[in-house]
Amino acid sequence: MSPRKKVILFVAIVFPLTWLIDLVNWLLGGTDNLIMFTVLMVLAMFVPAIGAAVIMQFVTKEKLRDAGIRWGKKSYIFKAYLLMLAIALVTYGLTLAVGWGRVDSDAATVKEFLDTLGVAADISAPVLLGVVGFTALFTGVIVNMTYAFGEEFGWRGFLLPNLLHLGKLKACLISGVIWGVWHTPLILMGHLYEDHSVLGILMITVMCVFLGIIFGWLTIASGSLLPAIVAHAALNAQMLAYFPSFLVTDVNPVLGGGSGIIGLGVMGIVALWLVLTRRIR
Repeated sequence: MSPRKKVILFVAIVFPLTWLIDLVNWLLGGTDNLIMFTVLMVLAMFVPAIGAAVIMQFVTKEKLRDAGIRWGKKSYIFKAYLLMLAIALVTYGLTLAVGWGRVDSDAATVKEFLDTLGVAADISAPVLLGVVGFTALFTGVIVNMTYAFGEEFGWRGFLLPNLLHLGKLKACLISGVIWGVWHTPLILMGHLYEDHSVLGILMITVMCVFLGIIFGWLTIASGSLLPAIVAHAALNAQMLAYFPSFLVTDVNPVLGGGSGIIGLGVMGIVALWLVLTRRIR
């Protein structure tokens, strides 16, 4: 089967199945039913891996390890983590610097979250923020690697290699657009961009194009899927979870933070640097 046909088949499997899960999510209340929304969103993250595995096992008869399940150049695993942490720190540092957010120094958001779980939070703010911060920086990344694998096996493990005959940059760009559009139902439900759903679809697609270049470079340069999995896990745990949920509050999702203009700008600069230095071309 030609790479083009494999890409078409992959999209034909992944999009309908994912969007069916998203439809169920919407019918059950979407973001108004936060726990169920999160559970179904995580479930949908495994669909790209399922689609890729089905094609590789039953259609093309490829080995799953051909999707990059190997150690490769191990140094890129650490580079991936540090790069995404740096992007998160710069993004939220700039968000605070321009006044598009404020530090939740009294840990009110953390306490409110714990209250919803029925957990008493008679702990000082610095300790609370420290515990949550440690979770986001380390434990959260490890936990998120499981979910990130579900996406990365599909996007960078299967889709990207089947686009590489077009050139590395084009492959990263096209896979990024497909990845971004895949998020459409979640954005329409208010995920990340709240009421700015139409603009949010455009912004998430731009974000995925930039991240597609970054994650694509990590995958190609390392010869392994692991750095992209770590980078994706760090993105979810730090940039899109801990910082906006518990540390920096009152952020307009279109302007500041990881999903806003500032975050896109920082990621865009990194992606542009990779292109200009011919790491991706």
